[in-house]
Amino acid sequence: MNEDEINDFETEFKFEEPKPGRLTFHLIAKRNLPLGYDENDHDQVLKELNAISHIRLDRANIGQIDSFELLGPKVTNLYLQVNLIEKIENLECLKNLTFLTLADNRIRRVENLNCLPKLHFLDLSHNCVSQQNFDIDEFPQSLIILNLKGNPCCNHPDHRGRIIQELVNLRQLDEVEISAKEKREVGLEASSDDDDEEEEEDELVSSNKKPQEKESLQSFSTEILMRSQRRMEQGLKDHNSHTAELDQIRERTHLPLSSRRAQKS
Repeated sequence: MNEDEINDFETEFKFEEPKPGRLTFHLIAKRNLPLGYDENDHDQVLKELNAISHIRLDRANIGQIDSFELLGPKVTNLYLQVNLIEKIENLECLKNLTFLTLADNRIRRVENLNCLPKLHFLDLSHNCVSQQNFDIDEFPQSLIILNLKGNPCCNHPDHRGRIIQELVNLRQLDEVEISAKEKREVGLEASSDDDDEEEEEDELVSSNKKPQEKESLQSFSTEILMRSQRRMEQGLKDHNSHTAELDQIRERTHLPLSSRRAQKS
């Protein structure tokens, strides 16, 4: 087959790019409620959606973020990866969101994220965010894990340093743990826990006789991330336990509960 024949073949069987679709209430229900729900019973559908904490809308050719105002405050995790989204918007109604993935979309600018004060995990990898459209002030300070891999903004010579310096609660950036050394280099204090983690990582790496082997490096990296995750989970348990103790003290002394705890009870 010569070049002209190849070109003719590609033209004849060329696949059209999918057209962006709307994010509707019906789509949210279809993707997140069990089969057999009655789509005509709007009130019941709304009630069932309001009880869901994880909303999954990945791979749905969604072009615009919308229609979340009908969802309840229980939504903590939102999956919008592998869509056709170009702009971050209309998330202000999801005040309790802690986990958001927008990986593999068409987003060009970091914006409209400060309305999410509880956001801990943000995945914006493999989008189109350039250095010109990168504003560190648009990220909420609550972030613990941030992934920007695959964006042009990562080519900035001080990509990690400037983000670590501004987002002081961050523990992982672009799938790599932030070290105590990196924190100190940008003028931040590093705790003894950070030093302990770094020593553990050094021990893991030094115990590997062939660090050039990809499989070994991946296994060590996985072990490091798992240890960090376990620490984060233990920290959350300790925090919840401490909060419960404070609530008991408030009850015994007839003081009002905090507004957030009162809403849950």
